[in-house]
Amino acid sequence: MTFNQAEFERQIRWMDQGTGLFEKGLGMLNQETLRQPSLLEGWSDALLIAHVISNARALVNLTVWAKTGIETPMYQSNEQRAKDIEEGAAKPLSELVGEFSSSSKDLAEAISSLTDDQLTYTVKSARGRDIPVFEIAWMRNREIWVHSVDLNVGISFSEFPLELLVALMEEVVSTFPSRQDPPQLRLIATDVARIWLTHEIPDAVSTTGSLSDLLAYMIGRSEGEGLSFSTSDGSAPKVPAWL
Repeated sequence: MTFNQAEFERQIRWMDQGTGLFEKGLGMLNQETLRQPSLLEGWSDALLIAHVISNARALVNLTVWAKTGIETPMYQSNEQRAKDIEEGAAKPLSELVGEFSSSSKDLAEAISSLTDDQLTYTVKSARGRDIPVFEIAWMRNREIWVHSVDLNVGISFSEFPLELLVALMEEVVSTFPSRQDPPQLRLIATDVARIWLTHEIPDAVSTTGSLSDLLAYMIGRSEGEGLSFSTSDGSAPKVPAWL
């Protein structure tokens, strides 16, 4: 991926906006609702918040790697990552709010301190993929925006910037064929006059609705509410998990 200064600056703006949206969601929780189920299956809000905090700290590690040239992985191990999230989720809401704020600030400052050469330095994602370090801004945006909705406090995809919705949909569709048993879909966004094909076949199921509703469905955060499907009975095909 080639570094584009204008695109990178847009990613940073989205990071700032997404941090604010997540903070808005935190402000709608209390100590009792902290343990409620999130929209991410099997995760409480407490676990979700601890995960987002852990993600910021892990991405800071990649900026250290780019600055020093010394391999500094996102996580020591999957086991340590899980342990940190479990321990974080046990903390009171006030402490989690503080740690979210400080970890987000640390990440923003770490990214802004990188030189142009450091921004294009190659590091590894948690899944072992080689990436230029500037890509961590997009990685953070996926986490912070989608998990704002996952807090299950009423934040919706309709609150996302339109260009962010398009970027997320582009990525989801590009990875769709490689996921396990994905349905073949023709996605028709009625509010932006855009069409995406998950597979190049003529008999794909036409799925029509707003871009925000389409994205919610495609990443498993809805069962297809607000959408229409060209299946024989109008039902929504099951989509595999994404993020």
